[in-house]
Amino acid sequence: MHRYAPGHGRGECGGRQQKLRELIRRIMVTTAVLVLLAPVSPVEARWEPVLGRDTMQRLATCETGGRLDHLTRSYVGAWGFYKGTWRLFSDTPVHRVKHLSWEQQARVVDRAFWFGHTKRNGKHQWAVGPWGHGCFKYHYAKDANLRARVCNNRKQQVRRWCR
Repeated sequence: MHRYAPGHGRGECGGRQQKLRELIRRIMVTTAVLVLLAPVSPVEARWEPVLGRDTMQRLATCETGGRLDHLTRSYVGAWGFYKGTWRLFSDTPVHRVKHLSWEQQARVVDRAFWFGHTKRNGKHQWAVGPWGHGCFKYHYAKDANLRARVCNNRKQQVRRWCR
């Protein structure tokens, strides 16, 4: 059996090191929880979708029942985006979508439909438009108000998709 001198990792100092490790672990866990529960940035917290909240809610309800935590093998989020499309227009990994607010997910929809998105690495992804979204096509064909919101929108990026 080895005997350790004081201050060499055993005995009195070893107990302090153990307590310090435990304290550091608790601080890291607490920090991680606080980061996850932190409020969204002011920009995202007050994001107003281009087509309005009522229209966007109707599209989400049509697609997934409005479930923010919707996740299948291929589709994700309240608007049922294909995972590959989600990756192009969001900086949030697919497995974290369920933690995003309604406004954060709506912002990704606006990027994909109308504005495009510049990733953190500087690469820009152009908007793909709304025509690949089944519920949008369905409601656009039946709802003159939705057509007017697109065709008479003050933003040129939205008007260009008028049919």
